[in-house]
Amino acid sequence: MLIKPFIFGPIETNCYLAACDKTLDAVIIDPDIRTGEEKEKFFGEINRQHMKLKYIVNTHHHIDHTGGNAMLKQATGAEILIHELDAPVLYEQWKWILKTNETRKPPPCPVCGNDSLFTDILEEQRQANLRCRDCSFIFEVIPSPPADRLLHQDDVINVGRIEFKVIHTPGHSPGGICLYVEKEHAIFTGDTLFSLSVGRSD
Repeated sequence: MLIKPFIFGPIETNCYLAACDKTLDAVIIDPDIRTGEEKEKFFGEINRQHMKLKYIVNTHHHIDHTGGNAMLKQATGAEILIHELDAPVLYEQWKWILKTNETRKPPPCPVCGNDSLFTDILEEQRQANLRCRDCSFIFEVIPSPPADRLLHQDDVINVGRIEFKVIHTPGHSPGGICLYVEKEHAIFTGDTLFSLSVGRSD
């Protein structure tokens, strides 16, 4: 298995390109590809390795893990896969943000660290933006197309000769998942695990 890690998006999300080294069929996990530079890095790697992107897998529905879905779907035709419990949020993420703001305080700004984040909800456009009152941080909520396939516990995603087993790990989101590749002793955890800690539970 070929694995290429990237760090993409305004809050530096871990994104992984994984491919079968025999067929060069590939999957991208948690893409938050937004800028021209990020697109150039990703497609440069795909083209250099002659990979064929088959799937876009979101380990959960949060906006920093799905920001590249629409662009990648349009550019490659790859299928979007996500757990069935998180799938309803993809198309109207601004509604989830609005609901979340009613139940918990926004996190600190990832740039300046102040408790100054607020949400611009553009309901007629079905869009939202996260902004900071104290610095220039803006995080556009990019809607995703709906899922092409709904995932469940113990499902298997076949990418060439690689089998990614779905492990349902709710907590960070209701439909959070990990992807386990037994033969490679590898697991992609999304935000179920953070560096040196477990992931925040919502």
